[in-house]
Amino acid sequence: MEIQQPKDSDYLNDFERKHMPFVKEPVEVKQGAEVTITVNLGELDHPTIPEHYIKWVALYNGEEEIEKKRVGAGGENQVEFTFKADKEMVPRLLAECSIHGIWDNTFDLKVK
Repeated sequence: MEIQQPKDSDYLNDFERKHMPFVKEPVEVKQGAEVTITVNLGELDHPTIPEHYIKWVALYNGEEEIEKKRVGAGGENQVEFTFKADKEMVPRLLAECSIHGIWDNTFDLKVK
C-alpha cells in the first residue's frame, strides 16, 4: 500500500490534518532514558465510526518498526508509546486509516 504524504508539510489542509499522526511537543530526553510520547491521531480528530477509523499506529526508527498499537472503530484519538531514547534514532510514525490508507509523519526528538 502506498504511504500518503502531505502535498506541502508546512501547510497541511484539513484532510491531511485529520490523517497524519503527530506528537504536539518536541521531545527532549537523555541518552538511554525511557521516554513516553503521546501520539495524536490527527491534528484535527479523526473519525472513529465503524466505516471510517484509524486501524493502527506504529512507531518506527527509520524503517524499523519499534511498536504497533491497534486502535479500531470507537477507539481513542491518542495512543502512547514508551521507548529508550537513542541519539541515532530517526523517529517516524505511521497510521492506517480504514478508507484513506497509510499516513506518515516524523517528530522532533532531542537526545542529550
